[in-house]
Amino acid sequence: MLTKEELGRRLRIARFERGMTLKEVAARCGMSATHISEVERGKTSPTIGALQRISKALGERPSHFVREDALPQVRLTKASDRCKFYAADQEGTPLQLEIVSPGVPGGYMQIFHRTVPIGHGAKGFPMIGEVVLLCLKGMLRITSGEHKNVLREGDTIQMRLDDGWNGENIGEDEAELYAMLVSPTLFTV
Repeated sequence: MLTKEELGRRLRIARFERGMTLKEVAARCGMSATHISEVERGKTSPTIGALQRISKALGERPSHFVREDALPQVRLTKASDRCKFYAADQEGTPLQLEIVSPGVPGGYMQIFHRTVPIGHGAKGFPMIGEVVLLCLKGMLRITSGEHKNVLREGDTIQMRLDDGWNGENIGEDEAELYAMLVSPTLFTV
C-alpha cells in the first residue's frame, strides 16, 4: 500500500523535475504553498480533489503518483510495431504522425516521424515541455514566439513549447522530420 510519505516524495520529485517552486504549483492549483509542502513532506494526505489539482499543475495524471507497481525502465519499439495516428493541431487541422518511440511508461519523452506535403503546415498548442525537430529532407519554416527559423536537411531546432509553435513546408518538395518531445504530458496512442 502506498504511504503518504511515498506519495509526497513522488510529488516533490515531479515538482523538482519541472523546475517549479512550491509557490508556482500553488498558484496553478489554487492551494496554499504550505499545504502542498505538508503533502510533499508526508505530514498529511491530500484529498482526491487536492491530488487531482496538484497533479494537473504538474502536468500529470493523478494515477501516475499513486500507482503501486514499479514502472518499466526500458521500452523497445520494433520498426514493425510503429503505428500511424492522427492528431489535430491548434486550428483543428488533422496531422498524420508515426510514433517512433511511444515513451517509457511514466516517462517524459516521445519521438515522432512526420512527412509534410508541399505548402502544408501546422500550429501546435502551447504546452509545458520542449521539442527538438530534426529536418531529414526538404525545407521547413519554424516559428516560436518572435523567433522564425528555416530548417534544411540535417538542421535541428530545440524550443520550449510554452507559447506554441508554427511549422510550414516552404520548400519545393515534400519535407520529412523527426520530432523529439519532452513533456510531462505525452500523447497516448
